[in-house]
Amino acid sequence: MNAETTTCISFENDAVIKSICKKYKISVSRLLILMVRYATERRQLTLKSCRNVKYRDKNKGSWKRIHLQLNPQEYEFLMDVKKIWKMSVARMIEFCIENYLFDLQKKVLEKKKTDNYLYNNYHIEIGEEEGILYCLIYWGLPQKVLQKIIQNSLPAT
Repeated sequence: MNAETTTCISFENDAVIKSICKKYKISVSRLLILMVRYATERRQLTLKSCRNVKYRDKNKGSWKRIHLQLNPQEYEFLMDVKKIWKMSVARMIEFCIENYLFDLQKKVLEKKKTDNYLYNNYHIEIGEEEGILYCLIYWGLPQKVLQKIIQNSLPAT
């Protein structure tokens, strides 16, 4: 079952997004998910603790509400990125449009590399060290994680 949500986007960014969607015959939801996934693979994160989620500047420009239809995995992915980047979905989309959209267009859309599983390889690992819980998030699956997955899926002997 798909998740439906709404967010806001500037009228200028809305026009750019719709133009790209029309050119490549993909939905707005699909393009936005591709763009955020593309950005997560390239963004060097500066993680800061005890920081609130940052929202878009509501007093800057005019905003349009857009509706997104996401499968459950895409919705969870957006919520994970929101927690890690400490940005609202609207600000995340604005950030990705300003910094990654045209690179995505050139390197992915023009080469028709938009299959459903292009950016689905992320893994979350939770552990404990010295009584402190931690969470490791891998954007992509490194060899050591693949080995753990294979070992844990083998039947016990």
